[in-house]
Amino acid sequence: MYKRGLILTILSLLICFKVFSGGLKCGFEALSIYDYFKAKKTFEKSLKKQTAGAAYGLSVIYSLNNNPFYNLDSALYYINKSDSSFVLLDAKKKLKLAELKVDSLSLFTQRTFVDEKWFEKVQESNTIVAYNLFLKQNKGAKQTAKVIEARNQLAYQEAMSINTSVGYLDFLNQYPKANQVDEVKGLYEKVLFQEYTQNNTVENNVRFISENSNNPFVNQAQQNIYEISTKDKSINSYYSFLKTFPNNPHVSSAWRNIYSLSTQEHTAENIEKFFKNYPEYPFKNELVKEYKLANAVYYQLNKNDKWGFVNDSLNVVIPIVYDWVSDFFEGAAAVGKQGKVGFINKAGEVIISFQYDEAHSYNKGLAVVGLNDKYGIINKIGEIVVPLMYDDIGELTNKFVWVELEDKYGFIDHKGNLKVGLEFESVGDFKSGVAYVLKNGKYGLIDTNLYYVVKPKYDWIDALNIDFIRIQENGLFGVINKKGEYVIPPNYTQLSELQNGWAMIVEDSLYGYVNQKGEIQIPIQFSYLEGVINWGLFNENNYARVVSEGKFGLIDSTGTKFVPCLFEDVGAISEGLIAIKRHGKWGFCDLNTKLRIPYSYISVTGFKNGLSIVNLNGKYGIIDTKANFVISADYEEINWFQDSYLMVKREGLYGVITKQNQPIIPIQYSKIELTKDEKLLRLFIEDGFEYKHLNQVFKADE
Repeated sequence: MYKRGLILTILSLLICFKVFSGGLKCGFEALSIYDYFKAKKTFEKSLKKQTAGAAYGLSVIYSLNNNPFYNLDSALYYINKSDSSFVLLDAKKKLKLAELKVDSLSLFTQRTFVDEKWFEKVQESNTIVAYNLFLKQNKGAKQTAKVIEARNQLAYQEAMSINTSVGYLDFLNQYPKANQVDEVKGLYEKVLFQEYTQNNTVENNVRFISENSNNPFVNQAQQNIYEISTKDKSINSYYSFLKTFPNNPHVSSAWRNIYSLSTQEHTAENIEKFFKNYPEYPFKNELVKEYKLANAVYYQLNKNDKWGFVNDSLNVVIPIVYDWVSDFFEGAAAVGKQGKVGFINKAGEVIISFQYDEAHSYNKGLAVVGLNDKYGIINKIGEIVVPLMYDDIGELTNKFVWVELEDKYGFIDHKGNLKVGLEFESVGDFKSGVAYVLKNGKYGLIDTNLYYVVKPKYDWIDALNIDFIRIQENGLFGVINKKGEYVIPPNYTQLSELQNGWAMIVEDSLYGYVNQKGEIQIPIQFSYLEGVINWGLFNENNYARVVSEGKFGLIDSTGTKFVPCLFEDVGAISEGLIAIKRHGKWGFCDLNTKLRIPYSYISVTGFKNGLSIVNLNGKYGIIDTKANFVISADYEEINWFQDSYLMVKREGLYGVITKQNQPIIPIQYSKIELTKDEKLLRLFIEDGFEYKHLNQVFKADE
């Protein structure tokens, strides 16, 4: 039986190899019944003579993972070999292979299958090397675009993680068609700039510009050179910069800052002096215009809810188009338009665009501005000197300025450098060279150099007078001087501010008076009443009101009762008469308390030029020292105006009259006031106000 079986097997093999493709046919038959060993052996024997078909069969075996021969490298190798051999066959041999179902379609299908397997493999590996290998050996695969995209994304992420100019440049060189090229190019240029200017010196910014003239960060390097060179914001540094870097685009800014710093007091004289010092100033036409306008005085004008300016000839010089305007300071005025704030010059030109929510007037070439509830400081040309990062900023009148951030306070200089950290709970503006500070619940004082005058140790402090600084310690009040030395020990329950050289001290239920040196001038002897610290201080005539048994009188600087306590109230002493009140009405007595003018008035003023303004039955008039009405009580209000005239109110409107009750300004205005320079009268009407020259209004009365 064994011999018969062997003979049959041999005969079968002989039959297989007798005809063309017989070996291949046996191989594919074995492959069809998953006899991979026999199929592999048969294909390998046929590989030399029948390469296309045998290589195809081997590729199929190596591409299937259900046999021990699974190997994608071999599968790819043999399908490539089959492809290259198949194209060389003549038509007759291709027909023979087709009988075994091996044709161009089956080769394409196998190639596609192998490519897909390889694609799955490199996806799992997910490395640049694996993707590049696929692209190299799987040419023409339908997954090529996906592999390139995945490879490029990995390379992009790798370059990002390294984040160096070399890494980005390597990406650009290796993957010039990647979707990320534009972004990587931007990153390359940015990082290259950062690497060059890591220390941010003038020298490395200059080198960057020299070696990378087409880099978009050249402008930033130019900006860096400008900011570093002019860090101290001085005239000398700006001038040195523009001479050293004449081609820098910020030269014009340097010139304008030199001009601004040189003409903080914006007068024609200072502008002329500037031009003599800097004849090469490039903006001469602007200079001529500013010179002509420097000493011009402008006044705000309001009509129909819009604002502009007139000059001293009352001609409109800046159109009435703004929502509001401030006065001019240092040649610039803050103006509002459509909810935003900018600055204009006296020519009406916008010098700082409308970009801020708030803006204060310029002071020493700087202005505080606010945007989105954050504040900073700009200079005259709009450069941000202090970033808009603080919750509030104090006045710019001193060399150091307080700032607030998250309920903490500190001090900066005019260049934005933090000089005292945000360590205080509260601070005050500088007055008389000192400002209060609150730290850990205690008050102290600092001077304008930010040195402690008094370290925080008091419960309260008041620095209205540098030589008479009131303090509270352990619930009691005293006074220290600017050295922190006690002038008055903290022994008193109340202590008034200094007025006319005197202050009131209160101890328990009695009070007296001290002078500025803390010396007791009038011993503590008077009974304390609620409010006496407000109405009981000495006036400019060295008299003070006192109360005894509910009645008012006056004492002099010796503590002697000058006017006995007989009255409901005591008012001004003027022209030998004292205003006194009894039975709810005011009159006047002489210095001997003899009644000279009866108690007839709801209120009175002291006499001025022999006249007193009185309220009789709710209307105001003027009496002389004999109680004669010079002007009858016909007005709702009367106030002195320009010493010699009277502003009066009737039916809710104001006018001006003489002491003889002759009209100077008709009673038709809702408000009348003087301009700050007291050259013009501002007369308010329903839709705004108008101006009149003061000397012309009162000329007719001379």
